[in-house]
Amino acid sequence: MEAIRQHLQRLLVPSEGSLRTFEVIAGASMTLVLIGLVLALDAKVVLGGLVAIIAGIYFFAKPKTALLAIFFIRVVIDMFWWVPATVGGLNLLEAFGGGVAALAAVLFYLELRRVERQPGFVPLLLYLGAMAVAVVRSGQLRDAAEIMAKYVSPFLLMFLVSTLMDTHRRRRAFMILITAASSVTLSVSLYHLATGQRFTHFRQGYYRLIGGYANLHNHGLFLLVINTLFFFWFMASTRRRHKMLALLGGALSLICLYYTFVRTAMVGLAVFLLVFLVLERRWSLLAGAMVAAVGLLLTNASLQDRFYDIIAVFSEDDGSKRTLGSGRIGIWTSSIAEFLKRPPMDILMGLGLGGHYEVTDAYADLYRSTKKRENLDSHNDYLTLLFQLGPIAVACYLYLQGIVIRRGLELHRWGKRTFDGFLGRYLVALCAAVFITNFLSNSFISRITVAWLFWGSVGILFSSHRELKEQIEREAEAEDEPVEVEVEVA
Repeated sequence: MEAIRQHLQRLLVPSEGSLRTFEVIAGASMTLVLIGLVLALDAKVVLGGLVAIIAGIYFFAKPKTALLAIFFIRVVIDMFWWVPATVGGLNLLEAFGGGVAALAAVLFYLELRRVERQPGFVPLLLYLGAMAVAVVRSGQLRDAAEIMAKYVSPFLLMFLVSTLMDTHRRRRAFMILITAASSVTLSVSLYHLATGQRFTHFRQGYYRLIGGYANLHNHGLFLLVINTLFFFWFMASTRRRHKMLALLGGALSLICLYYTFVRTAMVGLAVFLLVFLVLERRWSLLAGAMVAAVGLLLTNASLQDRFYDIIAVFSEDDGSKRTLGSGRIGIWTSSIAEFLKRPPMDILMGLGLGGHYEVTDAYADLYRSTKKRENLDSHNDYLTLLFQLGPIAVACYLYLQGIVIRRGLELHRWGKRTFDGFLGRYLVALCAAVFITNFLSNSFISRITVAWLFWGSVGILFSSHRELKEQIEREAEAEDEPVEVEVEVA
């Protein structure tokens, strides 16, 4: 295996002053494929195939630049869910996500020597092992492949970002780029808000802003992420103009988030701000934010209604408790009970990719007239992962989150008021928000765009931590070196 990896790497790694073997093979293959496509297929298919081939070649030729482009496209492409084009039965979003996952897996293998030195490599291997077992145990191969790409690609990209974004300039460019891409989609949300889109989407008793997304929860989680990005830049920027731009962007994205009425995203943002400001020791700002939040809650009937479940938790009526959070408590308790009835091997290894519906449908069947009319999600990403992959995969995921918090706190202490210090605090706070939102709904595991943004940012954290740690060690070694004093003998 090592010999194969090294041979492939020689094909793909550039050599000065000459074409690479890979480029010659790829060029010849592309010519032959295009001739066949032109003769046999529609012009749109030919164009799509040509774009895919060029993108694949460019990915290996310029991986660092391609990685930045991939994240930008991923954020923006979510708004093109309405495009009817399909590739092999996959829609545009699925085809892009699956293609990137395949390319990332190849590059991950080629960079294995560097990747295996990154933090979290061992739990990732265990996670991938559990994933392989879940694929085998799955009954639907196509659905399993889609879920696998969704669950694995964020981690592959995280390790590649950590490996390839190896300078302060590249790391800063990455954070700027994902903020810029998010600003593009935010502008679409603002357009829909201004044109009254929310009055055409009435759900669960509210007129709600869905923006340029097909799914309301996707929109809410995206707004959560961009709110955190703008807050990060507001705190980390040293120029007044940049702070004002970040403040304006944060205010606009907060308004959009409010009109989604997505409680999961709102709670996640509150947790993020709490953790970030505590790490910053900005007690006056924290107190002001809490007073503003409480004041808004006390004076806003819509928010009071949305968060009434907090009061209902203390109710003695078990029936009402099962309907809390749009029925989440009932789904969780019922699905866990069904899962624990399974054989020990199913409990240990999971039910396979897509198997979580087998335990959640028991609760759904209590309320629908036609059984199996539609599948019911568990509304808890950790339970979704548990039911499909088993407890080992859940433990690996949580362990990786623990590594993020530990490395982030170290960067927070080492970096102080530098960009690296703010980055450490940002990722610790964002990781706390991710943990809460994953628990409350299907969030940063099931939804690929926000998962890419989170774990891609984690890759930036790991890269920054590694460089700063090496710098501290070099400085410590320099201080410990004995000083040679030359004594002149008269």
